Amino acid sequence: MPGIVISAGLCGGLLRDQTPGTVVIPSVVADEQGMTHACDPGVVAALERAAHYLRLPVAGGSLVSTAGMVTGPSREVWAERGHVAVDMESAAAAESAQRFGVLRVILDTPSRELSGAWATPARAIRQPSNWGEAIWLGIHAPRYALRVGAVLEAAFLGNIDPEV
Repeated sequence: MPGIVISAGLCGGLLRDQTPGTVVIPSVVADEQGMTHACDPGVVAALERAAHYLRLPVAGGSLVSTAGMVTGPSREVWAERGHVAVDMESAAAAESAQRFGVLRVILDTPSRELSGAWATPARAIRQPSNWGEAIWLGIHAPRYALRVGAVLEAAFLGNIDPEV
């Protein structure tokens, strides 16, 4: 079993006041059935220090992992259950290590929502109504993915003391 696993990537925001680009470093990850996994406090602290060092907006709390893309009214359902963000991988990854952490960057939010059609990108791109979102994704998804890398680098390879 690996020493530390960090589930890193993009996610969906669940709260109306969130903005794309916000770094999410949850203390807890849940699956759709309600099984929770506590993130390692040392890993969380190192990621938070790095994000603050880089002067990035940070959200904490609980992240939920679902089997599919969450859009529309489903976002509100998960938010009402106490979650701040959603992804599709972290709960499964939490079971694979003794020490676990999550680093996600919000791609879309209730007020800047992507079409559910993007659950199948090859089909979505064929619909002219999605082309504006495709351009937005082409600009912002790589930028936010680089933000994930910058936080990981600062937390574990940079000059700040990660204490992990």
